[in-house]
Amino acid sequence: MYGGVALIYEIFKQNALKFPNKTALVFNEKKITYKELLHNVENRNFNIEKYAHVGVFLENSVDFVELLLLASKEKFTLVPFSTKNIDFNKFDIEYIYDGELKRIKEYKDKKSGYIIVSTSGSTSEPKPIVLTEEIKLKRIEIAKTSYGLSEKDVILVSTPMNHSLAQRGVLLSFVIGGTCVLLDKFSEKNFLEAIENNRVTFSFAVSNQLETIKNEIENYDVSNVRCIVSTSYQMNSESKKELLKYFDIYECYGTSEIGCVTHLSPRDIQLHPESVGKVLEGVEIKIQNGEILVKSPWRFKEYYKLPQITKEAFDGEFFKTGDLGEIMDGFLYYKGRKKELIKTGGISVYPIDIEKVIKRVKGVEEVAVIGAEDEYFGEIVVAVIVGNVKKNDILKACNILAPYQRPMFVDIVNELPKNALGKLQKFKLKEKYKNLQLGKRLKGIK
Repeated sequence: MYGGVALIYEIFKQNALKFPNKTALVFNEKKITYKELLHNVENRNFNIEKYAHVGVFLENSVDFVELLLLASKEKFTLVPFSTKNIDFNKFDIEYIYDGELKRIKEYKDKKSGYIIVSTSGSTSEPKPIVLTEEIKLKRIEIAKTSYGLSEKDVILVSTPMNHSLAQRGVLLSFVIGGTCVLLDKFSEKNFLEAIENNRVTFSFAVSNQLETIKNEIENYDVSNVRCIVSTSYQMNSESKKELLKYFDIYECYGTSEIGCVTHLSPRDIQLHPESVGKVLEGVEIKIQNGEILVKSPWRFKEYYKLPQITKEAFDGEFFKTGDLGEIMDGFLYYKGRKKELIKTGGISVYPIDIEKVIKRVKGVEEVAVIGAEDEYFGEIVVAVIVGNVKKNDILKACNILAPYQRPMFVDIVNELPKNALGKLQKFKLKEKYKNLQLGKRLKGIK
Protein backbone atom coordinates (compact mmCIF):
# COMPACT_ATOMS: atom_id res chain seq x y z
CA MET A 1 0.00 0.00 0.00
CA TYR A 2 1.48 3.34 -1.06
CA GLY A 3 1.38 6.73 0.59
CA GLY A 4 3.64 5.83 3.49
CA VAL A 5 1.17 3.49 5.22
CA ALA A 6 2.75 0.10 4.60
CA LEU A 7 6.39 -0.61 5.40
CA ILE A 8 8.85 -1.08 2.54
CA TYR A 9 9.53 -4.64 3.59
CA GLU A 10 5.83 -5.52 3.68
CA ILE A 11 5.35 -4.20 0.15
CA PHE A 12 8.40 -6.14 -1.04
CA LYS A 13 7.08 -9.31 0.61
CA GLN A 14 3.68 -8.91 -1.08
CA ASN A 15 5.45 -8.68 -4.44
CA ALA A 16 7.65 -11.67 -3.61
CA LEU A 17 4.54 -13.75 -2.97
CA LYS A 18 2.93 -12.39 -6.13
CA PHE A 19 6.00 -12.86 -8.41
CA PRO A 20 8.04 -15.62 -6.69
CA ASN A 21 9.95 -16.74 -9.78
CA LYS A 22 10.49 -13.33 -11.29
CA THR A 23 14.01 -11.88 -11.24
CA ALA A 24 14.16 -9.29 -8.48
CA LEU A 25 17.86 -8.45 -8.63
CA VAL A 26 20.68 -8.77 -11.15
CA PHE A 27 24.20 -8.20 -9.83
CA ASN A 28 27.40 -9.12 -11.69
CA GLU A 29 25.36 -11.36 -14.00
CA LYS A 30 23.92 -13.25 -11.00
CA LYS A 31 20.13 -13.31 -11.05
CA ILE A 32 18.15 -13.57 -7.82
CA THR A 33 14.39 -14.20 -7.85
CA TYR A 34 11.91 -12.56 -5.53
CA LYS A 35 11.46 -15.89 -3.75
CA GLU A 36 15.21 -16.27 -3.22
CA LEU A 37 15.67 -12.70 -2.04
CA LEU A 38 12.78 -13.02 0.41
CA HIS A 39 14.27 -16.26 1.76
CA ASN A 40 17.69 -14.64 2.18
CA VAL A 41 16.31 -11.71 4.14
CA GLU A 42 13.98 -13.82 6.27
CA ASN A 43 16.92 -16.00 7.28
CA ARG A 44 19.45 -13.27 7.97
CA ASN A 45 20.36 -13.30 11.63
CA PHE A 46 22.48 -10.32 12.62
CA ASN A 47 20.99 -10.08 16.13
CA ILE A 48 20.53 -6.34 15.67
CA GLU A 49 18.30 -4.69 18.23
CA LYS A 50 15.38 -2.49 17.24
CA TYR A 51 16.36 1.18 16.72
CA ALA A 52 20.07 0.38 16.69
CA HIS A 53 22.30 2.35 14.33
CA VAL A 54 24.15 0.08 11.92
CA GLY A 55 27.14 1.53 10.10
CA VAL A 56 27.52 0.17 6.58
CA PHE A 57 30.94 0.19 4.91
CA LEU A 58 30.06 -1.73 1.75
CA GLU A 59 30.47 -1.32 -1.98
CA ASN A 60 27.41 -2.00 -4.14
CA SER A 61 26.50 -5.60 -3.38
CA VAL A 62 23.73 -8.11 -2.71
CA ASP A 63 24.51 -7.74 1.00
CA PHE A 64 23.78 -4.02 0.84
CA VAL A 65 20.45 -4.68 -0.90
CA GLU A 66 19.46 -7.22 1.74
CA LEU A 67 20.37 -4.77 4.51
CA LEU A 68 18.00 -2.17 3.00
CA LEU A 69 15.16 -4.66 3.27
CA LEU A 70 16.22 -6.02 6.65
CA ALA A 71 16.36 -2.54 8.18
CA SER A 72 12.72 -2.05 7.22
CA LYS A 73 11.78 -5.47 8.58
CA GLU A 74 13.64 -5.24 11.89
CA LYS A 75 13.33 -1.47 12.50
CA PHE A 76 16.96 -0.51 12.81
CA THR A 77 18.62 2.52 11.22
CA LEU A 78 21.14 2.14 8.41
CA VAL A 79 24.03 4.60 8.27
CA PRO A 80 25.93 4.03 5.00
CA PHE A 81 29.43 5.44 4.66
CA SER A 82 31.51 5.98 1.56
CA THR A 83 34.27 3.42 1.22
CA LYS A 84 36.24 5.93 -0.87
CA ASN A 85 36.41 9.08 1.22
CA ILE A 86 37.93 8.64 4.67
CA ASP A 87 37.64 12.34 5.56
CA PHE A 88 33.88 12.32 5.08
CA ASN A 89 33.61 9.07 7.07
CA LYS A 90 35.37 10.72 10.01
CA PHE A 91 33.00 13.69 9.83
CA ASP A 92 29.91 11.46 9.74
CA ILE A 93 31.12 9.32 12.61
CA GLU A 94 31.89 12.37 14.74
CA TYR A 95 28.34 13.72 14.37
CA ILE A 96 26.42 10.45 14.49
CA TYR A 97 28.50 8.51 16.99
CA ASP A 98 30.39 11.22 18.87
CA GLY A 99 33.58 10.03 17.21
CA GLU A 100 33.35 6.54 18.70
CA LEU A 101 33.27 4.04 15.85
CA LYS A 102 33.00 1.17 18.32
CA ARG A 103 29.54 2.44 19.27
CA ILE A 104 28.02 1.81 15.84
CA LYS A 105 26.37 -1.43 16.94
CA GLU A 106 25.45 -0.07 20.36
CA TYR A 107 23.97 3.33 19.58
CA LYS A 108 20.16 3.36 19.69
CA ASP A 109 17.71 6.14 18.88
CA LYS A 110 14.08 5.31 18.08
CA LYS A 111 13.55 8.73 16.46
CA SER A 112 16.37 8.55 13.92
CA GLY A 113 14.34 6.95 11.14
CA TYR A 114 15.08 4.34 8.50
CA ILE A 115 18.32 5.62 7.05
CA ILE A 116 20.83 8.41 7.59
CA VAL A 117 22.71 9.55 4.50
CA SER A 118 25.14 12.41 3.98
CA THR A 119 24.84 15.48 1.82
CA SER A 120 27.26 15.45 -1.10
CA GLY A 121 29.63 17.95 0.47
CA SER A 122 30.25 19.62 -2.90
CA THR A 123 30.63 23.10 -1.36
CA SER A 124 31.11 22.39 2.36
CA GLU A 125 31.31 19.67 4.98
CA PRO A 126 28.63 16.97 4.54
CA LYS A 127 25.66 16.82 6.93
CA PRO A 128 23.77 13.69 8.10
CA ILE A 129 20.23 13.58 6.67
CA VAL A 130 17.50 11.56 8.39
CA LEU A 131 15.07 9.82 6.02
CA THR A 132 12.10 7.79 7.24
CA GLU A 133 10.39 4.95 5.38
CA GLU A 134 7.41 7.24 4.80
CA ILE A 135 9.67 9.77 3.06
CA LYS A 136 11.28 7.05 0.93
CA LEU A 137 7.86 5.74 -0.09
CA LYS A 138 6.62 9.20 -1.04
CA ARG A 139 9.69 9.70 -3.25
CA ILE A 140 9.11 6.30 -4.82
CA GLU A 141 5.45 7.11 -5.46
CA ILE A 142 6.21 10.41 -7.23
CA ALA A 143 8.79 8.66 -9.42
CA LYS A 144 6.33 5.89 -10.26
CA THR A 145 3.67 8.43 -11.19
CA SER A 146 5.93 10.86 -13.05
CA TYR A 147 7.55 8.24 -15.28
CA GLY A 148 4.72 5.72 -15.60
CA LEU A 149 6.59 2.85 -13.93
CA SER A 150 5.14 -0.60 -13.27
CA GLU A 151 6.14 -4.20 -12.53
CA LYS A 152 7.13 -4.52 -16.20
CA ASP A 153 10.09 -2.19 -15.75
CA VAL A 154 13.75 -3.19 -15.49
CA ILE A 155 15.56 -0.47 -13.53
CA LEU A 156 19.31 0.11 -13.79
CA VAL A 157 21.10 1.42 -10.66
CA SER A 158 24.60 2.69 -11.44
CA THR A 159 25.53 5.00 -8.53
CA PRO A 160 27.05 4.12 -5.12
CA MET A 161 24.49 2.74 -2.68
CA ASN A 162 25.65 4.89 0.21
CA HIS A 163 23.85 7.74 -1.62
CA SER A 164 20.08 8.18 -1.54
CA LEU A 165 19.74 8.11 -5.34
CA ALA A 166 20.86 4.47 -5.62
CA GLN A 167 18.79 3.46 -2.61
CA ARG A 168 15.73 4.97 -4.26
CA GLY A 169 16.36 3.05 -7.47
CA VAL A 170 16.72 -0.29 -5.67
CA LEU A 171 13.70 0.20 -3.44
CA LEU A 172 11.64 1.58 -6.32
CA SER A 173 12.19 -1.70 -8.19
CA PHE A 174 10.98 -3.83 -5.28
CA VAL A 175 8.03 -1.61 -4.39
CA ILE A 176 6.60 -1.71 -7.93
CA GLY A 177 7.44 -5.39 -8.39
CA GLY A 178 10.00 -4.74 -11.13
CA THR A 179 13.56 -5.94 -11.69
CA CYS A 180 16.63 -4.12 -10.38
CA VAL A 181 19.94 -4.32 -12.26
CA LEU A 182 22.68 -3.16 -9.89
CA LEU A 183 26.16 -2.27 -11.14
CA ASP A 184 29.11 -2.90 -8.82
CA LYS A 185 30.67 0.27 -10.25
CA PHE A 186 30.01 2.60 -13.14
CA SER A 187 31.88 2.60 -16.40
CA GLU A 188 30.72 3.49 -19.88
CA LYS A 189 31.02 -0.16 -20.92
CA ASN A 190 29.32 -1.56 -17.80
CA PHE A 191 26.39 0.82 -18.12
CA LEU A 192 25.70 0.16 -21.80
CA GLU A 193 26.27 -3.59 -21.56
CA ALA A 194 23.86 -3.79 -18.63
CA ILE A 195 21.20 -1.99 -20.68
CA GLU A 196 21.69 -4.27 -23.66
CA ASN A 197 21.99 -7.59 -21.80
CA ASN A 198 19.12 -7.02 -19.37
CA ARG A 199 16.75 -5.09 -21.61
CA VAL A 200 16.72 -2.16 -19.17
CA THR A 201 13.75 0.19 -19.48
CA PHE A 202 14.46 2.91 -16.90
CA SER A 203 17.22 4.48 -14.81
CA PHE A 204 18.10 7.39 -12.57
CA ALA A 205 21.60 8.39 -13.69
CA VAL A 206 24.05 11.10 -12.75
CA SER A 207 24.43 13.66 -15.53
CA ASN A 208 28.16 13.11 -16.00
CA GLN A 209 27.49 9.39 -16.56
CA LEU A 210 25.16 10.25 -19.41
CA GLU A 211 27.68 12.73 -20.80
CA THR A 212 30.18 9.86 -21.18
CA ILE A 213 27.92 7.17 -22.65
CA LYS A 214 26.85 9.33 -25.57
CA ASN A 215 30.20 8.67 -27.27
CA GLU A 216 29.70 4.88 -27.38
CA ILE A 217 25.94 4.46 -27.32
CA GLU A 218 25.62 3.76 -31.05
CA ASN A 219 27.55 0.51 -30.55
CA TYR A 220 24.93 -0.97 -28.20
CA ASP A 221 21.28 -2.01 -28.40
CA VAL A 222 19.42 0.38 -26.10
CA SER A 223 16.08 0.06 -27.86
CA ASN A 224 14.28 -1.22 -24.75
CA VAL A 225 15.04 1.93 -22.75
CA ARG A 226 11.88 3.95 -22.31
CA CYS A 227 13.38 6.81 -20.36
CA ILE A 228 16.38 7.84 -18.26
CA VAL A 229 16.30 10.62 -15.68
CA SER A 230 19.38 12.84 -15.46
CA THR A 231 20.14 14.03 -11.92
CA SER A 232 22.75 15.62 -9.66
CA TYR A 233 24.00 18.37 -11.98
CA GLN A 234 22.53 20.09 -15.01
CA MET A 235 23.35 18.23 -18.19
CA ASN A 236 24.76 19.89 -21.30
CA SER A 237 21.81 20.78 -23.55
CA GLU A 238 23.52 19.38 -26.67
CA SER A 239 24.12 16.07 -24.89
CA LYS A 240 20.44 15.89 -23.97
CA LYS A 241 19.44 16.38 -27.59
CA GLU A 242 21.96 13.75 -28.74
CA LEU A 243 20.63 11.12 -26.32
CA LEU A 244 17.03 11.90 -27.29
CA LYS A 245 17.81 10.13 -30.57
CA TYR A 246 17.91 6.87 -28.60
CA PHE A 247 15.39 7.21 -25.74
CA ASP A 248 13.43 9.77 -23.74
CA ILE A 249 15.57 11.88 -21.42
CA TYR A 250 14.10 13.64 -18.41
CA GLU A 251 16.04 16.02 -16.23
CA CYS A 252 15.14 16.62 -12.61
CA TYR A 253 16.25 19.13 -10.03
CA GLY A 254 16.43 18.38 -6.33
CA THR A 255 18.68 17.70 -3.37
CA SER A 256 19.09 14.81 -0.94
CA GLU A 257 17.06 16.83 1.58
CA ILE A 258 14.04 17.49 -0.65
CA GLY A 259 14.23 14.76 -3.29
CA CYS A 260 13.30 15.55 -6.89
CA VAL A 261 11.04 18.60 -7.12
CA THR A 262 11.04 19.45 -10.85
CA HIS A 263 11.29 17.55 -14.08
CA LEU A 264 11.99 18.50 -17.66
CA SER A 265 10.22 16.31 -20.20
CA PRO A 266 11.67 15.32 -23.61
CA ARG A 267 9.32 17.79 -25.31
CA ASP A 268 10.35 20.59 -22.97
CA ILE A 269 14.03 19.82 -23.52
CA GLN A 270 13.54 20.89 -27.13
CA LEU A 271 11.75 24.10 -26.12
CA HIS A 272 13.58 25.00 -22.89
CA PRO A 273 16.95 23.20 -23.07
CA GLU A 274 18.62 25.37 -20.43
CA SER A 275 15.88 24.78 -17.85
CA VAL A 276 15.70 22.05 -15.18
CA GLY A 277 11.96 21.72 -15.61
CA LYS A 278 8.53 22.41 -14.21
CA VAL A 279 7.57 22.00 -10.57
CA LEU A 280 6.15 18.58 -9.67
CA GLU A 281 2.61 18.30 -8.34
CA GLY A 282 2.44 18.98 -4.61
CA VAL A 283 5.68 21.01 -4.58
CA GLU A 284 6.01 24.78 -4.18
CA ILE A 285 9.08 26.77 -5.24
CA LYS A 286 9.87 30.41 -4.63
CA ILE A 287 12.91 32.54 -5.37
CA GLN A 288 14.11 34.68 -2.48
CA ASN A 289 17.09 36.98 -2.99
CA GLY A 290 18.06 34.78 -5.93
CA GLU A 291 17.97 31.56 -3.87
CA ILE A 292 15.70 28.59 -4.63
CA LEU A 293 13.41 27.76 -1.69
CA VAL A 294 11.30 24.61 -1.80
CA LYS A 295 8.27 23.31 0.08
CA SER A 296 8.20 19.56 -0.56
CA PRO A 297 5.87 16.80 0.75
CA TRP A 298 8.82 14.38 0.74
CA ARG A 299 11.46 16.54 2.41
CA PHE A 300 13.87 15.04 4.91
CA LYS A 301 13.09 14.80 8.61
CA GLU A 302 16.15 16.63 9.98
CA TYR A 303 19.91 16.83 10.07
CA TYR A 304 20.76 14.28 12.70
CA LYS A 305 21.79 15.78 16.06
CA LEU A 306 22.00 19.23 14.46
CA PRO A 307 18.75 20.96 15.54
CA GLN A 308 20.02 24.52 15.09
CA ILE A 309 21.40 23.84 11.61
CA THR A 310 18.11 22.11 10.72
CA LYS A 311 16.16 25.15 11.91
CA GLU A 312 18.40 27.54 9.98
CA ALA A 313 17.90 25.48 6.80
CA PHE A 314 14.23 26.51 6.63
CA ASP A 315 12.25 29.68 6.04
CA GLY A 316 8.94 28.58 7.51
CA GLU A 317 8.06 25.40 5.61
CA PHE A 318 10.42 26.22 2.74
CA PHE A 319 13.85 24.56 2.61
CA LYS A 320 16.69 26.89 1.65
CA THR A 321 18.52 24.88 -1.01
CA GLY A 322 21.61 27.07 -1.23
CA ASP A 323 21.09 27.06 -5.01
CA LEU A 324 20.56 30.12 -7.16
CA GLY A 325 17.91 30.21 -9.84
CA GLU A 326 15.02 31.97 -11.51
CA ILE A 327 11.58 31.00 -12.76
CA MET A 328 10.53 32.04 -16.26
CA ASP A 329 7.28 30.96 -17.96
CA GLY A 330 6.77 28.29 -15.30
CA PHE A 331 10.23 26.73 -15.78
CA LEU A 332 13.02 26.72 -13.20
CA TYR A 333 16.48 27.79 -14.38
CA TYR A 334 19.43 26.72 -12.22
CA LYS A 335 22.17 29.35 -11.87
CA GLY A 336 24.60 27.54 -9.58
CA ARG A 337 25.35 27.18 -5.88
CA LYS A 338 24.97 30.27 -3.70
CA LYS A 339 28.36 29.52 -2.13
CA GLU A 340 29.90 29.34 -5.60
CA LEU A 341 28.78 32.86 -6.57
CA ILE A 342 31.93 34.86 -7.31
CA LYS A 343 32.28 38.41 -5.97
CA THR A 344 35.02 40.10 -7.96
CA GLY A 345 35.60 43.82 -7.58
CA GLY A 346 32.17 44.10 -5.95
CA ILE A 347 30.41 42.52 -8.97
CA SER A 348 28.51 39.20 -8.75
CA VAL A 349 29.55 36.60 -11.32
CA TYR A 350 27.75 33.30 -11.96
CA PRO A 351 30.30 30.52 -12.71
CA ILE A 352 27.74 28.62 -14.79
CA ASP A 353 27.60 31.45 -17.36
CA ILE A 354 31.37 31.20 -17.92
CA GLU A 355 31.36 27.39 -17.88
CA LYS A 356 28.80 27.29 -20.69
CA VAL A 357 31.06 29.42 -22.90
CA ILE A 358 34.17 27.35 -22.17
CA LYS A 359 32.36 24.05 -22.77
CA ARG A 360 31.81 25.10 -26.38
CA VAL A 361 35.58 25.15 -27.04
CA LYS A 362 36.72 22.13 -29.01
CA GLY A 363 38.71 19.70 -26.87
CA VAL A 364 37.21 20.73 -23.53
CA GLU A 365 35.98 17.69 -21.64
CA GLU A 366 35.19 19.23 -18.25
CA VAL A 367 35.39 22.69 -16.73
CA ALA A 368 35.01 24.20 -13.27
CA VAL A 369 34.96 27.94 -12.72
CA ILE A 370 35.60 29.18 -9.19
CA GLY A 371 36.31 32.36 -7.29
CA ALA A 372 39.78 32.27 -5.73
CA GLU A 373 40.54 34.52 -2.77
CA ASP A 374 42.33 37.71 -3.75
CA GLU A 375 43.42 40.69 -1.62
CA TYR A 376 42.79 43.27 -4.36
CA PHE A 377 39.60 42.05 -6.06
CA GLY A 378 38.11 40.03 -3.19
CA GLU A 379 37.95 37.07 -5.57
CA ILE A 380 39.29 36.42 -9.05
CA VAL A 381 37.74 34.20 -11.70
CA VAL A 382 39.67 30.95 -12.17
CA ALA A 383 38.87 28.33 -14.84
CA VAL A 384 40.10 24.76 -14.27
CA ILE A 385 39.82 22.57 -17.36
CA VAL A 386 40.22 18.93 -18.34
CA GLY A 387 40.84 18.26 -22.02
CA ASN A 388 43.15 18.59 -24.98
CA VAL A 389 43.01 22.34 -25.36
CA LYS A 390 45.27 25.39 -25.19
CA LYS A 391 44.89 28.19 -22.67
CA ASN A 392 44.90 30.82 -25.43
CA ASP A 393 41.88 29.14 -27.03
CA ILE A 394 40.02 29.40 -23.74
CA LEU A 395 40.91 33.05 -23.26
CA LYS A 396 39.95 33.86 -26.83
CA ALA A 397 36.56 32.17 -26.44
CA CYS A 398 35.92 34.13 -23.24
CA ASN A 399 36.29 37.46 -25.06
CA ILE A 400 32.54 37.37 -25.71
CA LEU A 401 32.01 37.68 -21.95
CA ALA A 402 32.01 40.91 -19.98
CA PRO A 403 35.52 41.87 -18.80
CA TYR A 404 34.71 41.06 -15.15
CA GLN A 405 33.55 37.54 -16.17
CA ARG A 406 36.72 36.59 -18.02
CA PRO A 407 39.05 34.18 -16.20
CA MET A 408 42.21 35.79 -14.82
CA PHE A 409 43.79 32.37 -14.46
CA VAL A 410 43.32 29.21 -16.55
CA ASP A 411 44.70 25.84 -15.50
CA ILE A 412 44.64 22.65 -17.59
CA VAL A 413 44.58 19.57 -15.32
CA ASN A 414 44.22 15.80 -15.68
CA GLU A 415 41.13 15.54 -13.51
CA LEU A 416 38.77 17.50 -11.29
CA PRO A 417 38.10 16.54 -7.66
CA LYS A 418 34.82 14.64 -7.26
CA ASN A 419 33.00 12.66 -4.63
CA ALA A 420 31.93 9.01 -4.94
CA LEU A 421 28.79 10.04 -6.83
CA GLY A 422 30.90 11.87 -9.40
CA LYS A 423 29.83 15.29 -8.15
CA LEU A 424 32.36 18.08 -8.51
CA GLN A 425 33.92 19.36 -5.25
CA LYS A 426 34.65 23.00 -5.95
CA PHE A 427 35.66 23.72 -2.37
CA LYS A 428 38.81 21.68 -2.96
CA LEU A 429 39.66 23.82 -5.97
CA LYS A 430 39.09 27.02 -3.98
CA GLU A 431 41.58 25.74 -1.41
CA LYS A 432 44.09 24.81 -4.12
CA TYR A 433 44.09 28.23 -5.80
CA LYS A 434 43.59 30.48 -2.77
CA ASN A 435 47.17 31.84 -2.79
CA LEU A 436 47.36 33.06 -6.40
CA GLN A 437 46.95 36.75 -5.42
CA LEU A 438 46.96 37.87 -9.05
CA GLY A 439 45.09 41.13 -8.44
CA LYS A 440 48.07 43.13 -7.13
CA ARG A 441 50.42 41.76 -9.77
CA LEU A 442 48.03 42.60 -12.59
CA LYS A 443 47.63 46.12 -11.21
CA GLY A 444 51.37 46.52 -10.66
CA ILE A 445 50.98 46.78 -6.89
CA LYS A 446 53.72 45.35 -4.71
